[in-house]
Amino acid sequence: MGMPVIEATASIRNHPELGPLLRAAENRHLTDDELKEYERIMPSFSDRAKAARDIARIESAAVERVVSEILVNYPFEERHAYARTKCVRDISGVSAYATLSMLMNDPQWFRDKLLLWLRTILQALYFPDREIQKRKALFSSGSETATPNLEPNQRAIFETYSKLKANFKDKLPPESFAIIEPYIQQAIDTLSGS
Repeated sequence: MGMPVIEATASIRNHPELGPLLRAAENRHLTDDELKEYERIMPSFSDRAKAARDIARIESAAVERVVSEILVNYPFEERHAYARTKCVRDISGVSAYATLSMLMNDPQWFRDKLLLWLRTILQALYFPDREIQKRKALFSSGSETATPNLEPNQRAIFETYSKLKANFKDKLPPESFAIIEPYIQQAIDTLSGS
């Protein structure tokens, strides 16, 4: 009996061969050997494997830039112990889960596994509003993220993950960004939503 054929539009989270590999990689990026195995089993998703490699390569610099931009405008460090460390951890975790979800072709898993839980935690914390609305981030391009009509704690979350999306757009090849962008947008919408 041959392996089941998975359509390009279906989740591969429970694929007989890939499922265990994907489950073992929660909250981290797949190694190059794991991505080679992924490509061997799912050659039609080789563009996703390339995007995952690209994301892993630029993620640290992108996340550090986001954190630096956010901490210039929001006084998290004055109000929360280890603010920088926690921001890096949370944003990196969202990026790793988004990447894994993209490899699984499963945005529902991303929502259920991480985003709803993290939204509850983040929105329960007190995130202050911007200290100075007109201050520009040191590393910013000068154009501030347009925020919808949100509460201050939601605005901080929206701006953080919108900056992650913008940094990914700047640092990733366009074809890789196009694959991950819907997952990052899902994170923005879910985490900052009510």
